[in-house]
Amino acid sequence: MKRIDEEIRKMKQELGSSLVIPAHHYEMDEIVELADFLGDSYKLAKDCSQTEAEYIVFGGVSFMAEGAALLAKDHQKVLLPDRSAGCPMAKMIDAERAGKVYGEISKRCDREIIPMVYMNSYADMKAFCGARGGAVCTSSNSVKIVKHYLDAGKAVFFAPDYNLGVNTANALGIKKEELVTVKRDLSLEGGDPATAKMFLWDGFCYVHTTFTTGDVDRLRKQYPDIRIIVHPECDASLVDIADHSGSTAMIYNTVRDAPPGTTWGIGTEYRFVERMAKEFTDKTIVPLRESICRDMSKITLDKLAASLRSVSKAARGEESVLDCVTVPGEYQKDARIALQRMIDIVEANI
Repeated sequence: MKRIDEEIRKMKQELGSSLVIPAHHYEMDEIVELADFLGDSYKLAKDCSQTEAEYIVFGGVSFMAEGAALLAKDHQKVLLPDRSAGCPMAKMIDAERAGKVYGEISKRCDREIIPMVYMNSYADMKAFCGARGGAVCTSSNSVKIVKHYLDAGKAVFFAPDYNLGVNTANALGIKKEELVTVKRDLSLEGGDPATAKMFLWDGFCYVHTTFTTGDVDRLRKQYPDIRIIVHPECDASLVDIADHSGSTAMIYNTVRDAPPGTTWGIGTEYRFVERMAKEFTDKTIVPLRESICRDMSKITLDKLAASLRSVSKAARGEESVLDCVTVPGEYQKDARIALQRMIDIVEANI
């Protein structure tokens, strides 16, 4: 492993500013240590859109690399060291299924419905939203973006993460009877579609649905002064009893800025929690339980090195096969619109 690490660092030095390696917080330590910038999905989307590097080798999963490819400039190439590193939740909906249910609920709702998709989605869903006045969102900005549309008198079709949708609705004070669940068989449950403010797709993240209220009870008995902080992809019952809930970046910043000697129980991806425990040694940091993203684990040092070798050859003008992440042409324009609309709403430019 040391030899591979040294090889990667040497290639990074040789490639200089022509290469950037972004990495998500859930990646393994050895990938994070080699990253040029680290963040949650929103920060990575912004950072990738601002870099001029010719090669972007992504430490993350496919929808993140796809997002970077959507925002990339003409001279940039995006690579993912393992193309099979995906997101099961993102696969729970596609534009074809969304179109069927969107047409049905639009007929039944008294308001215009705006489709809104979580960043954890593929380009066809981003394009679906962009073409219909909607936007992408992340766990850090979903409340602001949903509020933007509700304030304009619209209803929102939110996909694919049900828990994030419910927790967003709760944060905005939306009543239970104003929510409709759209099941994956396209049936509807809950409130009256005619008066609903949000229609929530029934998708989930297997990492965050692992946590239970029993985990919180157990830690509170073990650590009487513990503060609980969880990701909003967790069940609403867990968010309700937690002391804090927020995006990966919010969790990191909250724990970082907490007073020394405090104790934190964290409900999100285990490697991220473990890394914070090593970094913030003046605090006691424990996971609600060990829940690991298997797809993030697919990005290994060996695979990162293989990607960089192909980039190094290409940069030297040698024959090289670059397995670049691309987005089908029919999705590019509208998917970019949805991503840019997210940034504009969050930055309050519209």
